[in-house]
Amino acid sequence: MKKGSVVKKRIFPVVFMLLITLVFISITTVIYTFTKDTIALNERLRLKRAVLYAAGVQLPDDPVEIEKAFDNRVTEVKDDTGKVRYFEVRESDSTVIESYVVVRIGAGLWGEITAGVGFDRDLESFRGLEVIDQVETPGLGGRIGETWFKEQFRGKRPPLATVPEGDATTENQFEAITGASYSTSAIQDIMNSSQEYARMEILGSQ
Repeated sequence: MKKGSVVKKRIFPVVFMLLITLVFISITTVIYTFTKDTIALNERLRLKRAVLYAAGVQLPDDPVEIEKAFDNRVTEVKDDTGKVRYFEVRESDSTVIESYVVVRIGAGLWGEITAGVGFDRDLESFRGLEVIDQVETPGLGGRIGETWFKEQFRGKRPPLATVPEGDATTENQFEAITGASYSTSAIQDIMNSSQEYARMEILGSQ
């Protein structure tokens, strides 16, 4: 085999793929550099929205107003390293704390579920639930992010058990999602473990 033929058939494709890879890496790097601040701001806004929703606060439509509501009513309680342990949510135009929110992570079917869980001031009953991140199956487990599912937790008291979707519930029960037993169980575990966690974090720091 001629030397030129070897270069053409073996070396050239490798060099070509390396060049293509470098081009796409460079493009991705440039895009990330110009958008990372916007991405960070959007993630921060999503967290603020989740905390307010889990606390039972009526959410404004305008993102700017969400920022204002959060800044006016929410205090982030941090540990010595600067990590947020929990959120204190005050009554409107008041210094009185009306609820607390903790962020919890559980194992879903396809990955982690991150949720904001709100409690009344006495830490006895739930104020609300907001699903911050999840990768559950769309139309099945992904329904944990639907409003009807999240709203049913307001006022419930742990430990929670499930009933079939559409059945009546008591203060210690919530409706499961039909065909999504794993995702439903994941939320159940998150909710039921949140009270002990909240008590440890909040009461332990007072």
